[in-house]
Amino acid sequence: MKAETVRDRLSRLLDTEGRSEDDRFTPHDLRRACATHHYEQGMDLLTVQQLLGHTHIASTMAYVRPCLTFVEDAWRRATTTALTGLAG
Repeated sequence: MKAETVRDRLSRLLDTEGRSEDDRFTPHDLRRACATHHYEQGMDLLTVQQLLGHTHIASTMAYVRPCLTFVEDAWRRATTTALTGLAG
């Protein structure tokens, strides 16, 4: 199936549902959401890169957009690990 077909069908479904412009999304948005979800659930970035078929990790990094809570939790874990190692 061509990308245009998927995009057009999704657009028609969102029209049928009466979604507002603020509540619409594209197949590309779904791809970003999938990448982010896998990363937040513990899949490493290199595996996400392979899943998306990206040649460069920078492209994958642009796709993955973790929520603020995820970033804060990762920061806390890293800080705790570092402090524990220093206190050692």
